[in-house]
Amino acid sequence: MASLADQIDRLSKNTRAISTAAAAIAPPTASTAFTRAVLSTHLGDLIRDIDPSELGLFRLVDPPLANAYDGGSRTVQDTQVRRVDFSGATPLRKNAARRRDERQEIEPEVYAHAALKYIDRYDPIRPMPRAYDQIVTVLNRLNAVRANISELAKALEKTGKEDKELPTKARIVEEERQIKDLQARLAELAKLKDGNASKGKAVVKPVRPPAPKPPPPKAPASPTSPQEDKFWATKGEPSRTLRFSENLLDEEVNIGDVSSSSFGTPLAQMPRLKMLGDADDDTITQFPPRDVLQALNDDDDSDGIVSSKKSVPETPPPIAQTVTPVPPSTETPTARQRKVKVNIELERIVTKIWATVGDIIAPHLTASPLSVPDTIAYLEELSNQEPSPDSPTASSVSSTALEGGVPPKPNAQQIQYAYLITMLLSAAPHYSLPMNTVKENFAAKSKTNAGTTRVLFQGVAKRLIKIDRGRGEQIVKFDI
Repeated sequence: MASLADQIDRLSKNTRAISTAAAAIAPPTASTAFTRAVLSTHLGDLIRDIDPSELGLFRLVDPPLANAYDGGSRTVQDTQVRRVDFSGATPLRKNAARRRDERQEIEPEVYAHAALKYIDRYDPIRPMPRAYDQIVTVLNRLNAVRANISELAKALEKTGKEDKELPTKARIVEEERQIKDLQARLAELAKLKDGNASKGKAVVKPVRPPAPKPPPPKAPASPTSPQEDKFWATKGEPSRTLRFSENLLDEEVNIGDVSSSSFGTPLAQMPRLKMLGDADDDTITQFPPRDVLQALNDDDDSDGIVSSKKSVPETPPPIAQTVTPVPPSTETPTARQRKVKVNIELERIVTKIWATVGDIIAPHLTASPLSVPDTIAYLEELSNQEPSPDSPTASSVSSTALEGGVPPKPNAQQIQYAYLITMLLSAAPHYSLPMNTVKENFAAKSKTNAGTTRVLFQGVAKRLIKIDRGRGEQIVKFDI
């Protein structure tokens, strides 16, 4: 077996032989530019995919004959790539006609037919059936629109001819006829008016009401006593009527009068009921004494029939009792406790009140917050009180009161907070009031404007309330 050195020597010998043979065959004047380009240039940089738009510029054709090679000479054959003939106008060509300044509008059919032409031209390279169908649909719609436009134009032209104005003479005759009709109508209305006036002047005879029918004869009543007649004539209490409502809760809020002018005034005092004596009540039957009734019974036994004209002896007049006048109460009357209608929104509002200003309105409460009805009742009672002119701060009042073991006296700030909260709670169901109304009620409550704005903005800072300015006016509402 030959060694590697022997094989290398044989390969180098064959290479020199091939080079000598090639130099002998090649012409002496042949250039080596192609060889240098192939050997020195990176062909990978020159190779790329052809663009679809470039394929439209050429067309591939099959050669008529197969390739042949005779003794180192090449046969002349037709080229396999031919340039496509394109008859479109180039931008370099200029029309000899006069160029118009105004731009003409191109009809849509021109674009459609041009698109069809290009689709037909590129069909051998890249078929586009969907685009072809779309263009055909556009052409059909254009034809239908053109036909519709022509029909409407004909109808409009026909209508315009019919709506032409009548000649002057015909219009004059028509107006004269309308005037005569109106005059005849006026004459008829005048006659009707005169007839109605003459009928109105006629004397109207008074119509006598029919004579009332005589009442039917009543059956003779059985002989009774005046006491029995009075007993049966007494009206009884009406039967109780069942009333059903959708309210399943038996709690409602009674904040009293909720008008804008009533917040600054205390609630009206309940009228005192006058105690009636037995002689003043119509429903109490006055019976004669026992001895009188015994005498009447004796007369019944003797005569057999009681006469209805017997007079009952009058009862002795009641003894006048001395009435001690009750001094008027100096305390502010409280509103009648109304049932609170508790809902989710009201619970959220009460929770917000205790979370933000609970330490201000009730500093003496150390346990859990009150329920919704108790909270509203406490706020109403607190808002009805009058603030002292020089009241200490809430912290000092609470500390002093807790040391003494008595509930602290509310100060002006606590009363103003309670009054503001009850004012908003009374404006159900939105629980909001305009800013001007709130200020007016505060002014009526405190007789001055001092401190009202401060309480409002403190409530805003504590996120108890907020001022909505989106509807043209400032609205005060709870910040929930």
